[in-house]
Amino acid sequence: MICRLHSLLVLLFSYLAISPASTMAQHHRADGVRITHDPYAKGMAEKYGAPGKTDSEGFDPYADSVGPGIYGGTVERDARGQIVIGRQYQNHNPRPGPVYSGGGYTPTTQKLKDPEALRAWLPQHPGPVNQKS
Repeated sequence: MICRLHSLLVLLFSYLAISPASTMAQHHRADGVRITHDPYAKGMAEKYGAPGKTDSEGFDPYADSVGPGIYGGTVERDARGQIVIGRQYQNHNPRPGPVYSGGGYTPTTQKLKDPEALRAWLPQHPGPVNQKS
């Protein structure tokens, strides 16, 4: 029985040592955070662009970062002022969501880098308090 258990354990550890998860190179962002996807996986370059050639408004799988087309960007609105829901930028999320208008980051999103500027700006521009992006 012990010999059989030993054989099973050896087999299991052999598998774990050569499984794709353990042999896949680890990638990290510039800030040191581990990237949990393989930025060089088949199809990444075709969908998002080669390293250094990605769309700055979309997803950069090599830096694990997103631009305004994914989060924080201006959105399309219909004639009634309602947010248009449809295909998301770069089809990054296959589910329908707010459609990016191509106008970059919203003014509120731009101010998030500087809390003091945001505090000073919001009283003069109360509309963005409930702004959707």
